[in-house]
Amino acid sequence: MDGAGQSPGPRELGDVVICPEHVEDLVETVVHGVLHLCGYDHETDSGDMLALQDRVVASLR
Repeated sequence: MDGAGQSPGPRELGDVVICPEHVEDLVETVVHGVLHLCGYDHETDSGDMLALQDRVVASLR
């Protein structure tokens, strides 16, 4: 969202919008969305994103 240049403060990556009524695991869904904002793509990374997602979710529980 901020682009690739310098940022005067914390980077603004975008928004994660979730409808809680349509997810089974809210924590996992939030982590999944944030990882996408950080540039991860589970459809092209040979499982790296989902492995990281599992580690992050496990550390939160």
